[in-house]
Parts: sequence; C-alpha cells; structure tokens
Amino acid sequence: MTLKELCIGIGMPEEVTETVLRIYKEQDYSALKAVTDKLYNRRDWETALEEIKKALGKDDKGLKMLTLQLVTGLNTYKLYEEKGISQNIFFDTFQCFSRFVGEHMVSYHTYGFDREWWTPRQISMEEFRLGELEFEMENWKGERVISVHIPSDARITRDNCLNSYEQAQEFFAKYYPEMKYRYFICDSWMLSPGLREVLPPDSRILQFQADYTLEEWNKEDTSYMEWVFKNLDLPFDELPEETSLQRNIKRFIKEGGFLGSAFGYMEKPVFCRV
Repeated sequence: MTLKELCIGIGMPEEVTETVLRIYKEQDYSALKAVTDKLYNRRDWETALEEIKKALGKDDKGLKMLTLQLVTGLNTYKLYEEKGISQNIFFDTFQCFSRFVGEHMVSYHTYGFDREWWTPRQISMEEFRLGELEFEMENWKGERVISVHIPSDARITRDNCLNSYEQAQEFFAKYYPEMKYRYFICDSWMLSPGLREVLPPDSRILQFQADYTLEEWNKEDTSYMEWVFKNLDLPFDELPEETSLQRNIKRFIKEGGFLGSAFGYMEKPVFCRV
C-alpha cells in the first residue's frame, strides 16, 4: 500500500492528503525508523513521541507528525496482512486519523492534527474499530481486559452496540486467542451519572451506559467539553448551544451540576456467541 492509497482509503481530506504527500517527499523518514519502531511498544510511546517531536522540529499544525504516523501505519498494514486481518478493519481503524483532522477543522477552523498521543494505539495494533465502537487491549486490576472507546461519529443504537460487542469477541478469539479476558471496561463522559439529569430515559447514551457497572465518577473531569462543545478554549458563556445536548449540559453545569467522566465495567456480554 502506498501513502496516497492509505490517505484515500481512510477518507483523508484532499487538501490534507496533498500536504502529507508533499511533506513525505521533503522528509527522510527512514532515518527515524529506530524511533518510530518504539511506537509498537506501549511502554515506549511517550519517549518515542518526545524524540519524534524533537526530530521533526517546528510543526505548528501537527501535519509533520501526522505524515510520520501515517507512514508508520504502512508497516502496520503489513502486520495486518500477516495476521490475516481484513483491509476493511484496517481502514475502519485508521480512519481515526482523518476523523481527528476533521475535528480539528470544526474546533479551530483549520486542518491540523493534535492527537498524536492517542494514535500509537492504532499503529501498534492495540486498538481496533469493529463496527461503531473501538476496542483496546489493556490491563485492569492485574488482569487483561478490553477497553471500549466511542468514536465521535459512532451511531450508538442498541443494535449497533450489541453488534460491535459481538464482533469484538469474535475478532479477539480469532486473531488474539491468547488474549484471555472477562471484562469490557469503559472510561468516558458518556458514563457520567450526571447525564441522567439532562437526557431523556430513552436516550442512546443512557442505553449505552446501562450495560456498565459504575466503578468511579470523576466529577471534576472536563474532557466532555471537547466532545460536546468541540472546543476546550472557549469561555463558559460562549459555549455553543446548537444542539439540545449542548443546551441541556450547559444549563445543568450553570445550575451547579456535575458531569465529569466515569469508569465502568461489564462482564463478557452473554448476548454474544463467543
């Protein structure tokens, strides 16, 4: 697979694809292979990113980093092929790059990439998108678990979520049979008990969180600001009220409510076949 084919396959905006291809021609990425190889080991992610940023130099919009990570992803594709994992799953998983670039445009009105701290998960094959949800191999309380992430473009209907959980169990049983786990875990603003105060009982978000047993609620966490209001830098009074969710959460917080984020778990779903 070529870099251009990767960009097309994940739906990268044409303007960004052109920039990525230009940067690729200007930079000798083979000289950085020793450090990019560290992206395949979770414990080395932070160190690798620091070394990469130093090597790349000034990178205001993060497009040099985007290019480097996509180039590294070409090797990841070879690893997918070796494992027999389909190209569709690869593209679905790596679409996070184009999604993050698009979210940067929504927030800051320009294309950019500022999620380099997250995407080593996809590069190192620790996380996969299966249906509407993403699933990451992690550890929790001394045992292996599958961490569930909800992409911003996910349609979390009940059927879609059940289908994703089933796909995940089949996927890990087939491609990672050594991955023995009992629990799915999730750490997200979508699990916040505060949402019960702002959403109707038949809300898809509330249906999603009902599957999880709540372990911890961090009322002070503000990560929801980025996902709900698309911009962490806006003063509270300037937060948009374009959707009912935005209006209800803004009113709830203004009246003294807490949203934050929450952590929950559920046992391997009994409604799946595996």
